[in-house]
Order: sequence, then structure tokens, then C-alpha cells
Amino acid sequence: MTTLRATLHERKDEFLIHFTLAQSMDKNLFEGDPVLIGETILTVRHLLTIKSGLIIHLYNIVEAIMTRTIEEVGLAVREVPPTEWSNDTLKEWLRLYAAIGIEGNENSRLEVVHKAALKLLAKDSIRELKFKKPSGTWSDKVIHRFSQRMNVNFNLTSDIARKIAPSAKYRDKTPLEFLADRRNAIAHGRCTFEGGAVDLTLQDIRELADVTVEYMEHAVDSFQNFLDDKKYMIAAI
Repeated sequence: MTTLRATLHERKDEFLIHFTLAQSMDKNLFEGDPVLIGETILTVRHLLTIKSGLIIHLYNIVEAIMTRTIEEVGLAVREVPPTEWSNDTLKEWLRLYAAIGIEGNENSRLEVVHKAALKLLAKDSIRELKFKKPSGTWSDKVIHRFSQRMNVNFNLTSDIARKIAPSAKYRDKTPLEFLADRRNAIAHGRCTFEGGAVDLTLQDIRELADVTVEYMEHAVDSFQNFLDDKKYMIAAI
């Protein structure tokens, strides 16, 4: 199992433990006797908070996997000198310097360009190397944008393409866009933790989790193939 697959598998297991807790609470609240923890009787308000936590947790899987993916790409690329990078890899590495150079006067911008040029002119590999995350909250659209920039083969199967298509169920967004938007609403205070998932059943959340994990499995495999095939390097003639 690859590092990326293992990380996704671990994060998925953690989410399922969290989800099982919510299921147990839901069942006891509506079918069993009141559950007492210390002097606290569990109520629907506690369950609503747990459901919002599941949304945050599910988004955390997406962010954690993409953060690790960018790190893995950086670790691979830094093993070879810039003279062996593909044009897409070079442009994506320069994107970080372009972002740094937006602000400041002419001299400060020149300093940024000069620093990048010196690294590229060196014959050795760049040991302190990283790539810039695309702007925006992680969603399938942002993930696909990054894959295009790196020239990763990210062709979706017809089944996955159908599952992540925008739908009325997700407010005319894709499932991952819906997840990102709902996570932001909870995390940035546009709604309360009690209200963050009040309109979602546990089955809704499980279905959202299933399609999210399936998409991330495809993303992980696509980027892993990119790394295994060394597509970040100039193609051999």
C-alpha cells in the first residue's frame, strides 16, 4: 500500500469510528432509554453537534490527503535538479515565487526573482522545495485544477463522474463543493455547531462521506501514478 493510500485508509477508519458514535447516539435517543453520562443526559442538541463535527472531520480528510499529496510531490521533485524538471513542474514551482513577488517595490520583487534564478541555475537539486496550494477551499474543482497544472492524468471513470456531478441534493453543487461550503459555514461561524448539519440525516452524511472517499481514492491513485511514472521530469527522447 502506498503512503498516500495508507494515509487515506487511516483517515477513513478514524471517520468511521466517529460516525459509529453518532449512529449509536441517534439510536439511543430515539429508540432506547435516556443515556446518562455523569450528570448529563444526552439530547438531540448533543447529536446535532456531533453531526457538525462529522462534516468538519470529513473535510479534514480531503485537506489532509491533499496536503500530504503536495508534500509527496515536493519530496520526489527535489530529488532531481531543475534541469530535469518538466515545464509544468517548473511553472508550478515558480508559482510560489510569483505569489511572493506580488507585493513590494521593484527591488524587493527583483530579489525574489533573483533568488529563484540562482536556484534554477545551480546544477544540484533544490533541497528546500515546496509547491503552492491552489487558492480556495479544497474541493473536486480545486483538486482537478492542481492536477491540470502538474499535468497529472486525472481522467474520471463514468461512475465517479456521475457521482460527483452537481445535483439538487447538494444545492446544485458537487458533493465536495457542498462539503467545502458547509465546512466553511461551520468553521467560520456562518452557522452554529448545532445548526451546521441540522438539515442532514446521518444517512445523508454517510452518502456524502462515501462519494468523498471514493473521489479521494481516485485522486490518490492519479497522483501516485504521476509520481511512479516520474511525470514531473522531462520525458525521455
